[in-house]
Amino acid sequence: MDTDRDDGIALDPSFFDGRFLVEIEAWDGNLHVGLSSDSTPQEYRFQGGLNYVCGFQIDGRVVAPQAHRAKTIRLWLSPFGSDMRFGPDDLDEVGQLRIRRPKRHELDLSATLLMPEAALPVAATCLGSVWKYVHIWTFDEDAERASVSAFSFSSTVHKNLDGWIAGG
Repeated sequence: MDTDRDDGIALDPSFFDGRFLVEIEAWDGNLHVGLSSDSTPQEYRFQGGLNYVCGFQIDGRVVAPQAHRAKTIRLWLSPFGSDMRFGPDDLDEVGQLRIRRPKRHELDLSATLLMPEAALPVAATCLGSVWKYVHIWTFDEDAERASVSAFSFSSTVHKNLDGWIAGG
């Protein structure tokens, strides 16, 4: 569907089939460096013996689709290196969205989004200054999870989406 139209077509609930719009409420960067334990598999060790984790945690609220509107969500931006491969014979998603039961968990939804590690500095700068929304496109959704085919960030949304932001 063309999102540049001015006729309010984005207000049709089907516009968000397989798509989530999240308003960023808070974020935090995380960095952990330590020695790997003997039980850490070799493939999860950095430079042979380090436990190295770096990424971002984003807390937000789902704006759309209507079925998930106002639910809380935590997104983990997890960087990957040049050794990770995507495509038909490799990884076929850039993240996963998990739908949780609100009564058993603090959050309604959570997601892990994979981003190139070279994008970490840009992500930190933009999260701290301009990004207000996360756009997530999904596929293979069921009651428990969905695969993420794409995601992006923005400081604003197209005026056709104003009705969703304002609670329309």
